[in-house]
Amino acid sequence: MAHPLKHTSAGADDLLKSNAFDAVSELSVKTAAEYQDLLTKLQDMPTLPVIAMKVNELIADPNATSGDIAAILKQDQVLTAKILRLVNSSYYAVPGGVSDVQKALAFLGFNTVAQLVLSLSVFSMFSKFGDDSLTMKDFWMHALAVAVCSEGISKRWNIGKPEEVFTCGLLHDIGKLVIYEVDRDRLTFILKRAREGKKGFIEIEREHDLLTHAYIGDMMATRWGLPQVVRQAIRYHHTEVSKMASLLASAKKVIQVVRLANTIVVKKANEEGGSEIYGKSGDYSKGVVVAEMLEDLGLGIDDLTTIEKDLAKAMEKAGAFLNANA
Repeated sequence: MAHPLKHTSAGADDLLKSNAFDAVSELSVKTAAEYQDLLTKLQDMPTLPVIAMKVNELIADPNATSGDIAAILKQDQVLTAKILRLVNSSYYAVPGGVSDVQKALAFLGFNTVAQLVLSLSVFSMFSKFGDDSLTMKDFWMHALAVAVCSEGISKRWNIGKPEEVFTCGLLHDIGKLVIYEVDRDRLTFILKRAREGKKGFIEIEREHDLLTHAYIGDMMATRWGLPQVVRQAIRYHHTEVSKMASLLASAKKVIQVVRLANTIVVKKANEEGGSEIYGKSGDYSKGVVVAEMLEDLGLGIDDLTTIEKDLAKAMEKAGAFLNANA
């Protein structure tokens, strides 16, 4: 049988309708058999924890209240402890600290706490990742760096909802975690080629005509029922989306923020000693920020310097997140 995650040229009319291909899709057309093989593997992946599913529903419910999410968190003391540890970290700097969820909600708001619950629940499903040169801690640090960078851009230039943009940044690379679960040999192959060639993870995927981690991540996020903007940020975080008619303008901005943040983090991580601060993601490229990434957000080259400084300061305060999934 052909590799289940590799492209072919045959027709595939009966593929997932919810992930219909568009004109700018990164994917070639695959046989229904190969695609179904991948879907079967993904179906074997665990569903979101019940708590996360309930919180996900609350995020989409305009009538949901802080009391609703507090009631849900009371059902999971471990998750509650993680949330409180984060809320009491220097990253949020809540005056005097908080000892219960209700107070955390009062200081940070419903959306921030809900997004944290959703993100931590997703990551709790993956305990291992990568190889000796790329550990789960490396990956978590990278995801966190992209999240805080995205959030910083969102806040400074008023683009999207900061807490939502943070989640998009944190979850943008979950496709790599999924690949580790369904096809470990493939992940090892891509990481090896990327390291040897000083190339990006997605460059290797494209060179070998493989389904990208961005697309696989979107498939998994769709199965989990994650918010649409999160799914789209996962799917298109390596894509120039400005001319894509199928995306809402608001979603494009969020995707562009995550794309820029990811590129900046890769750039900083691959500088001398940078991975100690910004983690690793299997992307060994130089992380080149091209003009369109800034222009699409109405930013200039001077703003790039500001973003990098903000990111460095934010990472100094974000240490508590590194232990949140322990």
